[in-house]
Amino acid sequence: MGSGESTTRKVSFGVDDEDRVRILRGVKLSEDVLQRMRGVANIAPERPTSPASPTSSPQKDTGASRSASSSPPPQQSPKKQEEQKRYERQQAALKAEQAKVEKREKDSAREEMTKALTQKRMEAEHAQQLQKKDAQLKALDAFYKEQMAQLEKRVQHTHTHTNIY
Repeated sequence: MGSGESTTRKVSFGVDDEDRVRILRGVKLSEDVLQRMRGVANIAPERPTSPASPTSSPQKDTGASRSASSSPPPQQSPKKQEEQKRYERQQAALKAEQAKVEKREKDSAREEMTKALTQKRMEAEHAQQLQKKDAQLKALDAFYKEQMAQLEKRVQHTHTHTNIY
């Protein structure tokens, strides 16, 4: 930067929690510096907010609270765009897989519910059949007891008549 442009300019900057410069205004940076800043941005966990605006004209500083979000977002590199697309494809695939799993779980739950209801219905029907059979057996028991009582009367009647003579 030691070229013939040694004029006085007002330069403003903002720093983050780790005292790294994040916002520069009023400085024209060389392409080499911009490339190095972009390289650091790819390594650092947080991206700088405005290294992509190297031709910023000198402006008054409105304070460090004003972020570069008021300027249009910087263009992403093709590599970043491809990573973003891959991420979105992975997210879509995960959502599709999750939807399939949820559908399988719903179908499985519905099938289990259907089986349980069918089994309950069969048990109720079986209980009704058992009650009917029990009623039939009680009726037969009563009928046979009555028949036995009549036979015993006849036998006793016959026995008393044969002993008299």
